[in-house]
Amino acid sequence: MRFLFCCIFSVLIFQTEGVLTKCSKPVDIVFAIDTSASIWIVNFPSQIQFVRDVVSELNIGSGIDKSRVAVVTFSKDVKLVFDFNQGQDTDAVVKAIDEIVHDKGDATRTYKALQMVHEQVLAPGNGERPEVENVVVVLTDGVTNSGGYDSYPNGGKDQTLDDARTVRNLPAHLFAIGIGHGVNMEELKHMASIPDTTYVITANDFEELNTDNIKQKLINRTCEVVVPQATTPPTPATTTTPPPKEEPKECYEARADIFFVLDQSSSLQTWENFQKELEFVREVIDRIETGPTKAQVGLMKFSTDATTEFHLGDHTTKTDLVNAVSMVNWEGGNTNTDKAINLLIDRGFNKIFGARENVPQIAIFLTDGGSTKASLTEEAIERLQETDIISFAIGVGENKTDKMLEELKSIATSPDHFFEVDNLDRLVDIRKNLVDVLCEDAVDTDEESDHKKNEECKESIADIMFLLDGSTSINNKETFDKELDFIISVIDEMDIGQTKTQIALMQFASGTKIEFLFNEHDNKADLAAAIRSARWMQGNTYLNLALDKIVQVSTKENGFRDNVPHILVLISDGVSTRRSYTMKAIERLREKTDYVVFGIGVGMYLNMDELSKLVSKPVPDHQFHVDNQDSLPLIRSQLTTRLCAADEPKPAPEDFGKLKSFMKKVISNFEIGTDKIQIGLVTFSNSSKTEFPLKAYSSSDELDKAIDGVHYTQGLTFTHLALEEVLKHGFTAQAGARDDVPRIVVIVTDGWSRDPTNTLINAQKAKDAGIIMFSIGVGNYLDEDELKAMSSDPVEIHSFMVEDYSALESIQNSVASKVCTVNSSVRPVQPLIDPDRINSIFGPKRKSFKNQNEEKELKNEIEHLDERKNDRRNNLASRKENLDQEDILSFLEKALKRRLDRQN
Repeated sequence: MRFLFCCIFSVLIFQTEGVLTKCSKPVDIVFAIDTSASIWIVNFPSQIQFVRDVVSELNIGSGIDKSRVAVVTFSKDVKLVFDFNQGQDTDAVVKAIDEIVHDKGDATRTYKALQMVHEQVLAPGNGERPEVENVVVVLTDGVTNSGGYDSYPNGGKDQTLDDARTVRNLPAHLFAIGIGHGVNMEELKHMASIPDTTYVITANDFEELNTDNIKQKLINRTCEVVVPQATTPPTPATTTTPPPKEEPKECYEARADIFFVLDQSSSLQTWENFQKELEFVREVIDRIETGPTKAQVGLMKFSTDATTEFHLGDHTTKTDLVNAVSMVNWEGGNTNTDKAINLLIDRGFNKIFGARENVPQIAIFLTDGGSTKASLTEEAIERLQETDIISFAIGVGENKTDKMLEELKSIATSPDHFFEVDNLDRLVDIRKNLVDVLCEDAVDTDEESDHKKNEECKESIADIMFLLDGSTSINNKETFDKELDFIISVIDEMDIGQTKTQIALMQFASGTKIEFLFNEHDNKADLAAAIRSARWMQGNTYLNLALDKIVQVSTKENGFRDNVPHILVLISDGVSTRRSYTMKAIERLREKTDYVVFGIGVGMYLNMDELSKLVSKPVPDHQFHVDNQDSLPLIRSQLTTRLCAADEPKPAPEDFGKLKSFMKKVISNFEIGTDKIQIGLVTFSNSSKTEFPLKAYSSSDELDKAIDGVHYTQGLTFTHLALEEVLKHGFTAQAGARDDVPRIVVIVTDGWSRDPTNTLINAQKAKDAGIIMFSIGVGNYLDEDELKAMSSDPVEIHSFMVEDYSALESIQNSVASKVCTVNSSVRPVQPLIDPDRINSIFGPKRKSFKNQNEEKELKNEIEHLDERKNDRRNNLASRKENLDQEDILSFLEKALKRRLDRQN
C-alpha cells in the first residue's frame, strides 16, 4: 500500500510540470526580491527565473484589463528596479528582471523594501491604479536583520511587521515566500495577509522554488484573491429572486467584550490542528469591528492549566489582534475545562484587565474533548451560569461522547449558542451562523452609556501627571493639538479638585517645559484652558530629561500629596534620543517615586521595547498603541477605566485599622527582645517599603506604637516587590537578623499579585534560603494557587484564607501558635562562610584576590570544610527539617576550589 501511494504521488507531480496556467485578471503586482549575501551565487539565478516565469503568465500591457509589474530588491540597501510607469509589456518586464544584480549585501533590511513599496511604488501618481487590486510578493531566504545599519530593536524585525501592516492596509494582498530552512515562519506569517495558509508559500530550497508546482501555486492564489473589476455598469436584474446573502457584516456597528477560550490539549495531536483553531478565530475577528468603542477581543487557552494570551483591549486594531492570535503557541496537556471557566470569570471580564460596563460579555469556548475533571467542571459551569456572561460552546471531532456534548450544552447560554462539527476543517461551516448569533447578542449602545461606565472615576482621588512628547516628529501643530484634546477628554471623566483628582502637565523635546503642576488648577474649565494654551516645542526626544524633571517637581510644595495614588501618563510617537540615558532615568524614577506609569505609543516609529521598560507591570495593563493621533479617542474609555482602577483604594481605612490590630494581637503572644523574638515590617502596593527593621524595637509597647504610626497607602498589588525587599534587606546583619534563630515571613494580602511570575520566583528564593513562609489571604480577589505557592510546606499549616478583614480575628491565635511552633523547632540554614564574603566572591561584583593573605584565608576555609561537614551530619540526624547541608558544603567546596584555580 505504501508503494502504491508513492506511485500515485509521482504521477501527479509529473502532470503539473511544465504546464503553467495563465492568470488573465488585471493586477498591479510588486515583487520584493532578497539580494543579500545569504543567497549563494549559484542559487540567485533560480530566484530570478522564478519571478521571470510567474510574470510571463500574467497578462501584462496597457489598459485597465491588463496587469502591471514593479520590482524592488533589498539587502543592506533597497533599490527600485522599475515601477509601473516603465515599459509595461511582457518583453520589457522580463528583460528588466533578467538584468537584476545580486548585491550580496551584509544585511536583510526587509522593512526598507516594504517602506519603498508603500511610500513610493504604490503611492498615488506612480502608476498604481486605484481601480485595480494591488499584490505584493516578498521573496527571502532568511529573516530581517538590520546589520547594524539602523537602531531598530530586535534587529528590525518589529519594523518589518509594522511596514507589512502598512502595506496590507493600503490595501494590498501581501504574499510572503520563504526559501530554505533559514527563514522564520512566524515572521512570514505575520508579514503576510490573512489567512497565512493562502498568503505564505515555502520551498525547501531554490531548486524547489523553481518548480512549476510552486510557480503555479503563486499564480493561482494571486488569481483567486484578486476580484475582477467591472468595466461597464452591470445590467439591471430582471428577476425578483434576491441575491445570495453575503457573510454577515452587522457586527461592524455592535459593541461587546468577547473572549475566545481555546482547547490546546494533546488530543489535538498536531500543531497544524491548533492552527486551524487560530484561523477560525482570525476569520471571526475579521467579521466584527474591533476597538475600544466597538468590540474588544481577548483570548485564553487551556489544557492542564489555563492562561490568558491577551486581555480585552490589549490590541486596539484588527491587524494587531490578528497578529496576536498568530503568535499563540500550542503546548498540549490535559483538558481542564474547569480552570478555563474559572479564569474567565475571575479575570477575563474584570475591569482591571480592560473589561467594560454596559456592554455584553461574550465567551466562545472551542474544544475537541470532554473535560478531564468532570466534577470540577460541573462546579465551574454552575458559577458561569450565575454570571451575565453569554457563552458559546463549539465541539469538534468525530469522537464526541454524549457526556462531552451535555457538558458543552451546559456551557452554552442557550441551544442556539451550541455548535458541533466533525473536524477542525469544518469550522468554516459554522462561522456564518456563529457570527449571526454573536451579532444579535453584541448590542450597540449610545454615547451616554459610554460615559456612565466611568462613573466610578467621579469618586477617585489621585495626582496624575501627563507627560507629552513635543518633538519634531509630531509633524505639525494640528497633530499636537489632537493630543491636547485627548488629554482634556480623559480629564472630563474625573472629579477635579484639591481633595479629589489633581492634574499636572509637562512637555518635552530637546528640553522640558512645565505647563502646570498639581496645585495650580482646581476645576475642569481652568485645566482645559491651561492645556489648550500649551505650544508645540519641537526638537529632539530627550525623554531622560523629562523623567528626571518629574522626580524633581514631585514635591509637597507643588501639590504632590501623600497617601493618594500617583499616576504618570506618557504620550509619545518616537524613540528617545539617548536610550541608555533614558534607561537610567527610568530606574531613578522608580527608586525615588511611587508613580504608576501608563504609556501611550502613537504611530509606527515607536520603540515599544523602550515603552515597555517604562510602564508599570503587568505591561499589557499599562501600555497602549494607536496608529495615529486621530485614533487616540478610541482608547479614551479604556484608559480612563484603567486610570480609575489604579485609583481604586486598597481596603478602606477601617479595614487597614483591622489589619494593624491583627498584627498587634499576634505579636502580643510573643516575648519581644533582642535575645528573644524580633519583629520587622514591610508594606507594599505599587512599591515596597521597610517600615521598620528587626532590631528597631525591643518591647511590645514600642512595636504597638510603631504599627499605629504606619500610614495607609493606595495602589496595586506588587507582591514580588515586597518579597524582593525582604530578600535584600529584611534578614541582613544591619537589620538585626541573627544567625542562630529561625527566619519567618508572614504575608498578608487581599489581591493577586500584579507580577505573578516574579512573585513565585522570589517566594521560592526565600524558601530556598531557609525562610519559613506563612501566607494570609483576605477577601475574594485572591489567587489561591499563588497564595499556596508562597507558603512553606506543608501548605495547610502555613496558608490561611479569610472572607474579610473582620475575620482576621478568628485566626490570630492560630497564626501565633504556628509561628511559635516554628520558633521552638526550626533553625535557619547556617552560613558556612560569612554571607558578605560569599557575595564578594560569587556575587555580581566579583573581585580578584587583593593579596596573599586573602588567598591564604580562603585556603584555610577549605581545609576546615571536612570537619564542618561532620558537624553538620551529626546535627542533621536530630534536625531532619533542615536542608541537606552536605550538598551545600560540597557545592561551596568545589566553588571555592574553582575560584582559587582560576586565580592561580
